[in-house]
Amino acid sequence: MEQVAVRRATLADLDELLVLGAEYAVADGHDFDEATARRGFRPLLVDDSIGTVLVAIVDDALDGYAVVTWGWSIEIGGLDVVLDEVYVRSRGRGIGTLLLDVVEADCVDRGVRRIVLETERPNDAARRLYTRRGWLEDDSIWMSKEFQ
Repeated sequence: MEQVAVRRATLADLDELLVLGAEYAVADGHDFDEATARRGFRPLLVDDSIGTVLVAIVDDALDGYAVVTWGWSIEIGGLDVVLDEVYVRSRGRGIGTLLLDVVEADCVDRGVRRIVLETERPNDAARRLYTRRGWLEDDSIWMSKEFQ
């Protein structure tokens, strides 16, 4: 029987997270730049002041991760967070659900008022998973502007 655990990621996990991040980019259909991903992961692994990374360990190997970043909302009167990325290499084995359980429990412990996420339009499978877990589709439309 396989052993599955979820824990907070550390700097020692960075190289393996980059491998998983590259796999996630392929699965999600977007470009991957290792230097950018390294800059994105590193501060989250040093401390949890801006967010956290949780990793799923299957039989002593990293198999997936979830990234949560902190925000604040006047609309809801408190902490709201973005579930920025979730990726699991071994799909269909409940590991993604376990990661989501731990993310949600951690958010409750931190007093989070709302958690939001974004999915790509074609990713119906992800939305079905989130819907089964009680997530609701919002009417809001995310917009973005990047700075160099």
